[in-house]
Amino acid sequence: MNISTFQSNLDFIKSLYFNEEWKDEDCKKEILEVLEEANEKIEKAFGESMHMLFDHKPSVEAVEKVANKFPSTLSYIDEDDGRIPIQLAAATIDGPQYVPVLAKEGVKHKVGGDDARGGLLLEDPKYSDGWNTLECLSNAGDDDEERLRVMKELRDLGLLLKKDIREHKLLGISCWKDNQMRFEFLVRLDPDALIETRIGDNPLIHYVSTQVDERIILLLKAGFEYHANVGGLLFVEDDNGTTAFDFLCNEKGVEKTMSLLYQILSPKRDYPILHHVFINAPQHKDLFMKKFPWAYHLKDHNGRTLHQAVLAAGPNIMNANDILLATLSDNQIQTKDPITTLYPFAAMAVGEYADLEQCYYLLRRQPSVMDKRSRVGNIRRRKRRKMSK
Repeated sequence: MNISTFQSNLDFIKSLYFNEEWKDEDCKKEILEVLEEANEKIEKAFGESMHMLFDHKPSVEAVEKVANKFPSTLSYIDEDDGRIPIQLAAATIDGPQYVPVLAKEGVKHKVGGDDARGGLLLEDPKYSDGWNTLECLSNAGDDDEERLRVMKELRDLGLLLKKDIREHKLLGISCWKDNQMRFEFLVRLDPDALIETRIGDNPLIHYVSTQVDERIILLLKAGFEYHANVGGLLFVEDDNGTTAFDFLCNEKGVEKTMSLLYQILSPKRDYPILHHVFINAPQHKDLFMKKFPWAYHLKDHNGRTLHQAVLAAGPNIMNANDILLATLSDNQIQTKDPITTLYPFAAMAVGEYADLEQCYYLLRRQPSVMDKRSRVGNIRRRKRRKMSK
């Protein structure tokens, strides 16, 4: 029997009983039982078909129609793998395109419960590490561009939230070369997650540092791009106070670590890496000076030279880099910091770690800076007097 014949029979039965032309209630009851059984089989057929979307490739609109007509198909569990349709769609090639509509309809019909976001946050039974559908979408498959499109659609629907990036460790999951577009998209949504995400007891950079080079490079590049002003992720500390750089050196060796950094920083030669090393890890300055000599004459985001950046960090940091103090030229001693407007001698005289001995040393070398300060003060006072007259 084809569908049109079946529909014709249903219309006939409906008309016959509606117009009370046929009054056999036992017959009616038996027909309803048959139709109920048929409806269950129809729902089962559509439920099984929802698991094969990647195969028969219906339109998204058709999937939405079926979900609206037979909501139970959204929660239909496959007997072989225990998955529901949205989980299988996220895990298969040609399946991710259906994830947004399945999630949207799933929210409407509370698939997985009120907090499961239509099945996106349900744990996938096929993954031993407990990944949910959203995590699977962030990692699985080599169709990076299509999965990126799907994640953007989920974001636009309000089904992928900024908080998910940290709560579900999405940067750690997506930090692979084959997932690069997804990884970069997630970083743009929450750049601070590069620093704030923790996997187990470790910051994300420490966790990735134990793994393959492609992951380390991808993460470090993102750190230098989005957290350039603090030295990227190199100086993020774990609970033991070990910086990511030292952790990397322990895991990969100093030579390998420096080689990875060279691959990232040297092609453009525009990142002031020495500024950050001299301030955050002065014990490694000789190592970085040897590898990145071109960075010595760069200026940082504040327009500071290396000497100025170290001076601005405080006398204790300058003393940890005493070679810089010894190599200050007369011109540098007479040049104000572009941000604080302090001369070097004054920078050594302020703060908790003020070093008056070094302050006097700089003044003895160029006492004229005091004359400059006096002249400036006199000029300002004369201007104020003129304006008051």
